Amino acid sequence: MPTLLEALTKRNVAVNSQAVVGGSNTTTETYIEPGGWRMWDEFNYDTLTRIFRRKLASEYRGSSEPLALELDLVVNNEETLEDLLRRFVSPCVNYALEHQQGHPHLGRGSRCGFEDRPDWSAISTEYITEHGQFANILPGDTKLDAKWSPWMSEDMGSFNEWQKVLAQELTYMARYRTRYGFIITDANLVVLRITRELIGAGLAQTRPRREPAVSVGHQRHSSDVTMGSGDGSSSFYSDDSPLEWSYHDPEYAVIPWNAHGKEVLTIKLALWSLIMMATSGNRGIDYSYPPLDSWRYNGEGYVHNTSGATKAELSQGDHLLVEPNAMSWEGGQDVDDMPQLTHDGGTSSADPSHACQRDEVEASVGGSSRQAAQGPEDDDQKTEFGSFHRHHKRKKVRIEKHLVTRKLYYLNANGDKVDTGRAQWTRVDGGYELKGRKNVYFTEQFPH
Repeated sequence: MPTLLEALTKRNVAVNSQAVVGGSNTTTETYIEPGGWRMWDEFNYDTLTRIFRRKLASEYRGSSEPLALELDLVVNNEETLEDLLRRFVSPCVNYALEHQQGHPHLGRGSRCGFEDRPDWSAISTEYITEHGQFANILPGDTKLDAKWSPWMSEDMGSFNEWQKVLAQELTYMARYRTRYGFIITDANLVVLRITRELIGAGLAQTRPRREPAVSVGHQRHSSDVTMGSGDGSSSFYSDDSPLEWSYHDPEYAVIPWNAHGKEVLTIKLALWSLIMMATSGNRGIDYSYPPLDSWRYNGEGYVHNTSGATKAELSQGDHLLVEPNAMSWEGGQDVDDMPQLTHDGGTSSADPSHACQRDEVEASVGGSSRQAAQGPEDDDQKTEFGSFHRHHKRKKVRIEKHLVTRKLYYLNANGDKVDTGRAQWTRVDGGYELKGRKNVYFTEQFPH
């Protein structure tokens, strides 16, 4: 019998999309308006298979893929694409999920309530709403590649259509209070993670409630505005409503339909991993997230931040995150500041009572000799908490503009693009400075 990994990395059926006709996408009434997105570098084959190695090595107990008839593979609209996905993709994913904790399952979004609902949902017997319905822990949407594709984000003529679809999916994620989501087409799977933007308490209390945009596909950000910010009516902002929060532009990873084989991230493996992350790990929307392959101390033992595994002692190569105070990860140190394991496999001398304390847990693959990669962003602009003193290094940067949105950005110390605005910088001799948590960034001028 094949392993879960072998089953999830087999080739997908060949889709015939020749009959698909392009067109416009549905416009969603929302004030979540992405102006761009950034690569989710951590969501890759090596990281995911390292985290879930033991589970992926277990025996696949599902049935074999049904023989595809020629007309089964003809796609001419979203409904026929969903028929194909439910016959040839989701069954393998669900068989691989069946014996996992919580019995997660990928299926229709309509089983989770809400009149305005996504095409897909992942559910678990462990997550039931107060109304007795399954909670949608992973909303997803189906689109045709002829009408929506990742490359549209960098094409001026296609940007509005790209924005419409992404805004719709991000709205589903906010409504269901989950950081993860996906968009699947006949050419790609796009997995998404959304991160809340940190704003000051005073601003949050006085901030007006925003009215939904009638046509999100025709909205643009100024260079100083982040996703979800804007003007609105006289009623006040509620911090308990994710649909009204401000968000950074989302992270994304693209998995091609034809991806298959050994050591390749496939659509089925990506969906399975994302559902496992939403089921066993913490899926709530937050201001920042720890690296996927990392551990925290919960007062009794060590808990993996993504898979949920627990153990009394860490193994060599395990990546432990420790904070300078008892606050959550978002208020703590950068990944670079966290104590690491010694070469002997033990933890550093940091007090485990200061470790990252989160509400939910996940299981991991101990004993790896490789150190986990750092998180995808340095996040220098987030508000600094506590009295933890850092030595700031001055780094000269160049302010650039995004091709489509014309928003300003710079490359931080990790080489990641960070959106910025002129108001965030302080005028100094010879240019402008921006003080981050670990670096002071300097630029001579802003682009015209």
